[in-house]
Amino acid sequence: MSDLFENYETDFNLAYTDAQSKLDEVYGLENVTRRVDLMKAIESLIDDCHDLVDSMSLEIQQIATHERAMYNSKLRTYRSDLDKLKKNLKNLMDDKDRRQLFNGNNSSETDEGFNQRQKLLNTNASIERSSQRLNEATRTAIESESVGSSILNNLRSQRDQILNARDTLSEADTYVDRSLKTLKTMTRRLATNKLITYGIIVVLVLLIFLVIYSKIAG
Repeated sequence: MSDLFENYETDFNLAYTDAQSKLDEVYGLENVTRRVDLMKAIESLIDDCHDLVDSMSLEIQQIATHERAMYNSKLRTYRSDLDKLKKNLKNLMDDKDRRQLFNGNNSSETDEGFNQRQKLLNTNASIERSSQRLNEATRTAIESESVGSSILNNLRSQRDQILNARDTLSEADTYVDRSLKTLKTMTRRLATNKLITYGIIVVLVLLIFLVIYSKIAG
């Protein structure tokens, strides 16, 4: 895992712990101004946590594929914790808190503004998830292209080997043809030599008979 991911995770845990601590402090607190200040601080910390989660999500893309499952599980846990924290903060707010927090707007406007903000956060989370899926699809496409290129290179290499083997066989066939021609030539020469030898023997025999005949006749 990269050092940058660890830094984001450490910052997230610190911000989340601080937000949870401030949320616990709000319970039972009667001072409206102090409550509102704490809630503003909590919302700011929640936003920081979301930013850190997004940064961790991007950093995961740099981690080896077979190692990502554990870190994606962590991110799901972090997002779930943030959702619970936001829900607890919303449930803790009373009408006075909402009016103070949204600069004196009426209660219905405050609820609407808070709900719109929640929808915006949910939309941003949905966009982030879509972006993550797009990044995953892009990574898969790149890996598939890399595998395809590797296969093509292997096929090209095998084709070159087959062509080289075919050329080698062609050369071997040429050598075999030459050897056969040489053997045929040697065979013909051997037959010719045999005929010459037989002819010489016949001539010698005839000469011997002639010599013997001439002596008998003389």
